[in-house]
Amino acid sequence: MTRLIFALAIATLAFAQAALIPAINVLSIGPNFVLVLIMVWSAERGIAEGVIWALPVGILLDLLSLNPLGSNTLALLPVAIIGGLASRRVFHSGVIIPMLLVLAATVAHQATASLIAVATGSSLSLLGTARLAILTALLNVAVVPLLYVGAAILDRLGVTRASRT
Repeated sequence: MTRLIFALAIATLAFAQAALIPAINVLSIGPNFVLVLIMVWSAERGIAEGVIWALPVGILLDLLSLNPLGSNTLALLPVAIIGGLASRRVFHSGVIIPMLLVLAATVAHQATASLIAVATGSSLSLLGTARLAILTALLNVAVVPLLYVGAAILDRLGVTRASRT
């Protein structure tokens, strides 16, 4: 049941992130809700679970944003790894460390996405990419408390976790 709720939540956030938020956002940049959710899920359930979810949601984001197929999946892999290595103990220690982890995961995501863009023939401005990474990281950090509370609610409802290997 929890995976179904998570699937609905992440799909809804992916659609909102790709279509709704850009239409109503005055900044022309917004938080990457999917990245933060993959990070939290990986910390709660392990690297394998994060990677499993990065695949379909990455492809969904590619289809919605017309990016090369697989690019968002590859960019989400470091996020799942960072989250899984952090483990849930870190997320139960307070909200500051998860915010720092999301900051690191966002930088890793942006770096991977930039490498993929260069590999597929796009030209990037290093300064522009760095600015985008910093702004996105700050917005992602601002979203952490909201999704952190959601994960805590699921935890309190007695949601069982997959065994960590």
